[in-house]
Amino acid sequence: MLAALAVSSFLVGALIGATGVGGVLLIPAIMFFGGLGTHEAMATALFSFLFAGIVATASYQRYGTIDWRVTLPVVAGSFLSGYVGAYVGAYVPARGLNILLACLIIFSSLYSMLPARKGTGMAQRLSPRGNTALLFGIGLFTGFLCGMTGAGGGIISVPVMLLFSYAPLQCIATSQVLQMVISVSGSASNMSNGFISYSTVWWVTACELVGIAVGAHIAHRVPVSLLKRMVSGLCMAIGLFIAWRALG
Repeated sequence: MLAALAVSSFLVGALIGATGVGGVLLIPAIMFFGGLGTHEAMATALFSFLFAGIVATASYQRYGTIDWRVTLPVVAGSFLSGYVGAYVGAYVPARGLNILLACLIIFSSLYSMLPARKGTGMAQRLSPRGNTALLFGIGLFTGFLCGMTGAGGGIISVPVMLLFSYAPLQCIATSQVLQMVISVSGSASNMSNGFISYSTVWWVTACELVGIAVGAHIAHRVPVSLLKRMVSGLCMAIGLFIAWRALG
């Protein structure tokens, strides 16, 4: 079981590093191969994203692809709402929460797959102040949902930012910083509830970090159009997977 958990953690790390999404798949892996319950698996996965975020942020910063004017408002919003989301999530049945999460991801993925018309996206039409407000709102929304579900942040922020016509690589770079901040905010609440399995999280994190380094290398070597299709397709697959688990 440990070998299966190690391989799963590496693959999830590679997905996070390459696309900014995929961290939510770590939760069922920890449940199936680590033997933890839903709330414990969510909390353990969320805690691991702190270290994943540090490594991924350093990698993307080295490539110069993090636009801090875009990233900081998202991060600020998520930091404020992540703790609240984790607190609320401790009292919410996982099934309904997962159905809501799946619907949001699938809708965002479908919308982002539509052909873009240059210059008509909301991100291009808004003023700098309007963009800051929009990004802050995306952060609040993302932090709350990810604090509740243990998702890393990118699974919400990337498709939603694509929906508003932000550049794919910019969305992915922002999500790397975001997962770190959401982890700090949400894990503070999870620690007080005793949900984090420290014996599992260190093993998972070590394998995850290796995968992230590989994924970040891939992300900066594929065309933007392919990257957007990869992200949209992966979000769709993950959304359907979450819905199947919740309804099954």
